[in-house]
Amino acid sequence: MTEQNKNTSQDGFFYNLSEVKQHLIALAVLFLVPFILFTATTIGGKEFQRHDITQWRAGAESIIEYREQYGKEPLWAENMYMGMPAYVVSVKNEIPNIDRLSGFFKSIYPAFPYWVMLSGMYFLLILMGFKPLTAVFGSLLYSLTTYFPIIIGAGHTSKFVALAYAPWVLAGYWKLTHSKNRLAGLLLFSVAMALEVRAGHPQITYYFMYLLGFLWIANSWKLIQEKNLKQFGIVTGLLVLGGVIGILGHAQNFLTLQEYSQYSIRGGSALDGTTGLSTGYAFAWSQGIKESLTLLVPEIFGGASPTYFGPKSVTSGPHYLGALCLPFLLIALFRQRSRTMFVFFGTGTLALLFAWGENFAFFNELAFDYIPFFNKFRAPETWLVLTSFCYTVVAVYGLDWFFDFVKQKTPQLKELYAPLGTAVLIFVFVFVQVKTMDYTKPGEVANIANQIAQQSNVSPDNPQVQQRANTYVQQNFVSDRQESANKDVFRFGLFLIFAGALIWFALKQKLSVTLASLGLIVITGFDMISVGKRYVPERVVVNANVNPGKYLESQKRDIDQFIVDNIYSENGEYRYRVFPLLVSPFQEATPSYFYPTVGGYTGAKLSIVSDITSPGGPLYTQSGGLNLNLLGALNVKYVNFRPGLPFQGLTPVFNGNSGTVYENQKIQPKAFFVDSLVYAETPNEAFDFISNPEIDYSKVAVIENSDQIQVAADSTSEVTITNYTGSEIALNISRSTPGFLVLSEIYYPAGWVATLNGEEIEILKTNYVLRGMKIPAGDHELVMEFKPSSYSLGVTLGWISLVAQILIALAFGVTYFRNNTSNSE
Repeated sequence: MTEQNKNTSQDGFFYNLSEVKQHLIALAVLFLVPFILFTATTIGGKEFQRHDITQWRAGAESIIEYREQYGKEPLWAENMYMGMPAYVVSVKNEIPNIDRLSGFFKSIYPAFPYWVMLSGMYFLLILMGFKPLTAVFGSLLYSLTTYFPIIIGAGHTSKFVALAYAPWVLAGYWKLTHSKNRLAGLLLFSVAMALEVRAGHPQITYYFMYLLGFLWIANSWKLIQEKNLKQFGIVTGLLVLGGVIGILGHAQNFLTLQEYSQYSIRGGSALDGTTGLSTGYAFAWSQGIKESLTLLVPEIFGGASPTYFGPKSVTSGPHYLGALCLPFLLIALFRQRSRTMFVFFGTGTLALLFAWGENFAFFNELAFDYIPFFNKFRAPETWLVLTSFCYTVVAVYGLDWFFDFVKQKTPQLKELYAPLGTAVLIFVFVFVQVKTMDYTKPGEVANIANQIAQQSNVSPDNPQVQQRANTYVQQNFVSDRQESANKDVFRFGLFLIFAGALIWFALKQKLSVTLASLGLIVITGFDMISVGKRYVPERVVVNANVNPGKYLESQKRDIDQFIVDNIYSENGEYRYRVFPLLVSPFQEATPSYFYPTVGGYTGAKLSIVSDITSPGGPLYTQSGGLNLNLLGALNVKYVNFRPGLPFQGLTPVFNGNSGTVYENQKIQPKAFFVDSLVYAETPNEAFDFISNPEIDYSKVAVIENSDQIQVAADSTSEVTITNYTGSEIALNISRSTPGFLVLSEIYYPAGWVATLNGEEIEILKTNYVLRGMKIPAGDHELVMEFKPSSYSLGVTLGWISLVAQILIALAFGVTYFRNNTSNSE
């Protein structure tokens, strides 16, 4: 990295100020950008109404109710997916850290995370040796990419916060590996890593670990070449120490989620023996190879749905890097010879290849099969956040080289022929693509033709139908898409001309480095902000205090009120479950706000739940009906849908304005004894058994256990639920003979403990998704509690991490004080 040169007249007025003033002005500019960009929330009394936050609030309802009633964490959510660990949805962090400060700025979201991101990016670039205005340019170029307003509007808060802390993690790494003050670097790296993992989005953290790993390899290789093994050992050891301390700062959630992942869809399915997501699911939302042109021309593929016509099913918008990223990235590649710069470029390019997913199947399937944890995450296009970060840093290298270049006595324009000429060639290529590409979405004409054919009672292959469909698509979609692409490619060319003009004026010393930098910052800010605003719908900005809970209450329908009034069991011990067919039941959490459902919304549901609820799974019959016997075993009393469901066993009990509530006549109680057992040697056998819609679950159950269990019918047996909170269940049981008890609660082996009269008993996987227990003859008290040891261990490790961070901070403070005292003497 080139050292900062002493200020000259070519630097301009800004660089004649003191370094402190330069940094204060630069940070003030970065502070003002989000403040002004989001005036609706910072000073306008508005807030973002975010879809995913609303879904989260609905799914967290039983958790929040438990906290308010009992004053502690439930650890189990009983209102979604027949029950699931609460820490997948919501859990309070018992370990304090400085991220608690963000709560004071909650009302002005997303300005505060933006400040964290911008200041972190600026600090990183300053540590890397770049000038303040160059660092401002890089900070804006990365932080204003269109992906951020898209995820803010969608409510992906944890993802945005994780991305905001990522530059600080890199800054901590840089301070630790490139500074003599190792203690300061260790402190920053460990705290930043703790904040990063506490943000709660492991996918983003995983991506940036690739960059850290490659930077460490490059740095280590240099030290080994120099035979500086002592330095290599110290740096590596401190990085491992800081990383461990940071990760343990989130051990409360990290250990529990790691434990949960092996039972979720991220851990595969027992039916096919996989240990991760299926490639079909994981590679959904793969970035198209040609679609990567949206990095430069945002609407070359239509922008966001419904105008989008790229290979993904739908999208909320492109990953636009900004027009000015291209020329300076090319300058860096042609003129810089920094090993670190090429690490950033290589990592960004690797992330781009990963983002192609199924569109670059051979490469990505190898990664999916052999790279650790690669198969735990979905939506490959998300890798582009790493591409954006890395390419931004490369562009900053190019800008830094250019400003050093223009200060030479006789800078030669020919030095820029290759990079700028390549930029022009890329523009020409994009221009040709825009003029020649097909603006129809795959299958779009066929879909329209099918609709026309159905209306006209003719074959979709009819030439006239095909002609009408093609004409309709051309007139209603293609012309608008082509116009948007043409406008954006013109815009791209215009910004390249502006950048070229600034480059030329700086070369001719018509502009100082300060003025040229300010010009590039203004152009970048205008470019990125104007494009980003396209993907923030006005409807997501609402009046303040319209919190998700109040919004969900406003969505209550008359059928919801009927169910709420009738959902409790006869003695009021527990609530029955609902199958809400009026919405997409396994992608929508809103019904779970009002009552327990078999569905909900999460990106990592239990694999056994996914197995039985997938299309064609046991919940449905081969004729397209509902497996009411299985729904009854799952304690589902009500199904809501439109009037006229023709299924025997469903009785309409309420007709409302928004639909009909049906009562399942085949419902089973929360806990019941069966007369006999079927033994399955494999999960597949148990799955096949419950796929039979004729099974009477009041009489028989299937268990995945080879041990023979004594079971018999007992007409005198009694089961009474005395306490049910979801995370604690207590029952009084009476039997004259040994039997087998089925509990209509989801089977989750990691943390549930059952005791019979105070002695622990085994919980058996029953009916593929439920719990069952052997019960001897006599009167008993059965108590079940969810208390995973991973959670208590995580809390302990989290406190250890916090203490370690405090000790490092104290050591740094003492060292800093001693050094200052020594220097003053």
